[in-house]
Amino acid sequence: MTRPAPSSRLLPTAAAVAATLALAACSGGGDAADAGATAATAPPPAGAVAGTPAAGTTPGAGVPSQPADPSGAADAEEAATDAPRPATTDVVLSLAAWEAGSVVAAGYVSPVVEDGGTCVLELTRGGETRTATAAGLADASTTACGDLQVSGEELAAGTWTAVLRYESDAASGESDPVDVEVPA
Repeated sequence: MTRPAPSSRLLPTAAAVAATLALAACSGGGDAADAGATAATAPPPAGAVAGTPAAGTTPGAGVPSQPADPSGAADAEEAATDAPRPATTDVVLSLAAWEAGSVVAAGYVSPVVEDGGTCVLELTRGGETRTATAAGLADASTTACGDLQVSGEELAAGTWTAVLRYESDAASGESDPVDVEVPA
């Protein structure tokens, strides 16, 4: 009968020892930092009274400085019942003029860049008001309000005051007024 060489018997034992050491290294080995984390998250010992600090801990550590609302209701200031109001933005009426039998207008909203807001040209004279509406269109750095037109058939001759208004879920605003002369 032949005996195996001594090195062939040691190989399985060495592999088992290496695997055990590798697993121990992956698990962290139980150093002091792990022990502290375990102690901090461990449940209180049996018989401990809830709310009393454990021996060796600082009273009040981790406890909020403000008492909780016993009713469970939020502050009235935090409870919102209305939808948030849009932010105020700059609206510029860059064109308001009489052209080919109509008042035409265009402008832009800055710094808002979005599609879908509503642009409204409002012309007023005395107690009369006329409006034209168009969708705002996203441009490179603004929202464009173009193609706003009120037919001359709706306007009496004289000076009309034009204001461009913009409204969306994100922003709202209005331009400074501009006078437009409608010929007779």
